[in-house]
Order: sequence, then structure tokens, then C-alpha cells
Amino acid sequence: MEKHPSPRLRLGPSGLNVLANEQAQRLPLDVHVFEHEGLHFAFDCRNYAILRLDALGAAVLERMGHESLEAITRQLSPPVSTASVRACYLRLLDLMQQGVFSSEPVNCVRRPFFHRLVLMLAGGCNMACSYCFEKDVPITRHSNLMSRETASKVLDWFFNYQEGDKAHLQLYGGEPLLNWPVLEFVLEKAERWSRDHQVTLTKYLITNGTLLNPERVRYLVSHGVSIQVSADGAAETHDRFRVLKTGEKTMHRIKPNIDELARQGAKFNLRAVLTRQNRSPISVIQGLRSLGADRVSFEVVATDQVCAKMTDEDWKEFNQEYRDFLQSSYTAWRDLPDEMQAMIIRICERKHLFYGCGAGVSEVTVDPEGYVYDCQRLYRRRYFSVAENTNPRELVQEATGVEDRPTCVRCWARYLCGGGCSHLFEISQGKNQPLPAFCVMKKNLAEAAIAKIYEIRRVTGIAQQC
Repeated sequence: MEKHPSPRLRLGPSGLNVLANEQAQRLPLDVHVFEHEGLHFAFDCRNYAILRLDALGAAVLERMGHESLEAITRQLSPPVSTASVRACYLRLLDLMQQGVFSSEPVNCVRRPFFHRLVLMLAGGCNMACSYCFEKDVPITRHSNLMSRETASKVLDWFFNYQEGDKAHLQLYGGEPLLNWPVLEFVLEKAERWSRDHQVTLTKYLITNGTLLNPERVRYLVSHGVSIQVSADGAAETHDRFRVLKTGEKTMHRIKPNIDELARQGAKFNLRAVLTRQNRSPISVIQGLRSLGADRVSFEVVATDQVCAKMTDEDWKEFNQEYRDFLQSSYTAWRDLPDEMQAMIIRICERKHLFYGCGAGVSEVTVDPEGYVYDCQRLYRRRYFSVAENTNPRELVQEATGVEDRPTCVRCWARYLCGGGCSHLFEISQGKNQPLPAFCVMKKNLAEAAIAKIYEIRRVTGIAQQC
């Protein structure tokens, strides 16, 4: 966006007619106005335009979407003069006519390409994390390794229905490294298919990190696999919940493997689960970075275990500290939290999320026996076996989009969030509606990202002000 420190008023006769009409009716705006560290910002919820405002501009704009000019003037004057309110209103209306602010609804994509497969190579795990959402799923109570034959059938089914020129394969479990030979088979078969069909294939492994070794790291790096290691911060925090089935602590096993990932130049990240016993985002992130990773992130636990489940008070404390964490002074891109980097990129690319994740829409999960689920957390029923050769598009009818939730439809951050995690909501409150504290977390993140984008644009000379 070009630098526009003081928009010129370009309001022709038609614009004056619009203004006259707005004496009695509101404008079709969808703009979020907020204050961040003493500065006022406007964010267009549809086209993602970002402006910095003065105090009067903020006061007028936040009313323009639901109040007439007459009502706004009455509310703000005195002490603000009628002429000042009107002039500010005209400047903002001019921006709307220029297209800086959108006036049309977003075209919701109801059917994105099906192109993502989550493959559960193992139902079971060598660890026994007390908060694990898979602990009560029958297929996770023993190793339950996917056979090579089943893996081959699953891949053939996916290749048949995959859409577009991109595909994503996630190697998952349980603990997928329990089934190393089949993991190798899956990668090599998928790579041959992608080359033959000129499809760009990305590969992602989620592991607890205990079964990595130099040879396996070398193989994964050579095949371009991105790796996520589950770790809950420094050893003291991590070992509180993440133990082997014998009760043995695990950080002493994982840390050498994290070092090996770094040594071999693997593309990897560390991801923590925040519980009520380690709900400090700052402490967890610092703990993860102390393990030697640049890319670190966290998610809030989805569990019914009292020892781990976040209470309302826990959420309140977490959100306050998280807001402070996001507003910290960052001088380099690499220092920004992973989730803020992702949000900044999403806004700059003007990417709209219509679902909290791709589960049941662009992505399905297949368990070790070849049954298809919409969500990788397997908390809903299984739908069909790949042997039935059913089109995954049948799952779309049951997917919950951001436009399907009354709470989300009214939220300014809906297209930045997509509605959130249905599994977290159902586990936390027994219904598939956004958890209010989760919404606070996402809005804090979005506002911090918007302010950071403005800061970046100001430094580079392309910030827009009004």
C-alpha cells in the first residue's frame, strides 16, 4: 500500500448523495478499530487494509458501520465541533470510495481443494503423557502399526482423489517412528507419485523425538521432511507430564536428538502443550528456545484431565501474560513468536480462513486400519474405509465453517482465525462453539500482528495514515 499520510478529499456529486443517505442509514463497513500501545489502528476485516488513525478518526470510524453521521455528531459534540466530525467523516468516506475500505462481503470458499493427508502410521505410542487427547481412543491403546499393504492402499486412494497441483503428507501417530519401515515406504511411494504427476509435495513429521537417531535424521533431511518435535519447554516443565509408559522422564532422551536435528540442518520446530501447570507462555517459549530451536510454538491443552485442563481463572492469567508477551519489543523477524509470524504473513497475503483447520474439508486422517476420519484427533466417528473407495467430499457436509457459527459471523477476526479448533471446544465445554477465552487469545494475537505490520511498513515508508 502506498504511503498516504493525508488522503485528499475526492467526493463528487455521487459521493455527496451517499453522504446525504448516510444521514439516516449506516455504511456497509466491516472495520475493527482498536488502540495498541497508545496508537489507534483500523483493520478492514474483509480486505485486510491497515491504517493508523488519530483519536477523532478512531472515534468516528468505529461508529460509521452502525451509526448515521447525525448520530455520530450528536455523540461526539461537544467537545468535538460538528465541523470537525463532519470533515473526519468525509475523509473516511473518501477512503471507502477509493476502495481502501471494502464495501462488499467476502466470497466464502465452501469447497477448497482436497489435498492433505494425515497418515497414522501407528495408533500407539511409547510415551504416556497424562494429558494426551488420544489416551481414550481404542486404537491408541496398543502399538497398532499400519501395514505396508494398508499404507499402499491409503496412498492410492489419496492419489485418486487429490485435487490441484499441491499435496501435503503428514506422518502422524501415536508415535510414527514406531513404524519406521512403513514410514520409508510411504515417503518413497508418495515422492514417485508427485514426480510422475508434477505435484508439489510437502512432507511433515510429528514426533515425540525419543526415537530419532543420526541415521533417521539423515534420511528425513535427505527427503525434505519438516519435523515437529513435541516438547513442553525446559526439562523441569517437560518432564512433569511427558514420560514413558514406565514413568521415566524423557527430556534426557530428546535433547540429544534435537541437537542432532540442528547439527544436520534439518527443518524442524518444537511445539509445546500448555496446561494449567505450565500456563506461562513466556516461560514455555523461553524453555523451548533454550533447547536450541529457532522455531518454537505452543497450543493450549485439549483434555478433560483436571490436573491439566485450564480453568477460567487459568485462561484469564494466561491471556494477560500472552498479551504482554505479544507486545514485547522485537527487533528481528526471527525473534517474533511463530504464531505472530504466521499471522503477519496471512494478513499480508490477504488469506482468508473459512475453517479452523482443513479437517474434513481439504484434509482427512486415516488410521492404521485404513479408516477415514475428518479430524486427526479422532474424536468423531470414523466415516468409511479407503477400501470402499468413497469420495472424501462426502465429509464436507459435516464440516463447520466460520460462516456457520453465529458467534464467529459477528467477530472481526473471523477470517484470520477460521473458527478455531472444534476438538478443543467440545472437550472444554461439551459443544462445538468457540471458547470465549480462546477467542480472546486469537484477537490479542491478531491485534499485535496488525500493529507490527504497521510498524514494518512505517519503517519502509509504505504505512498509511488518516
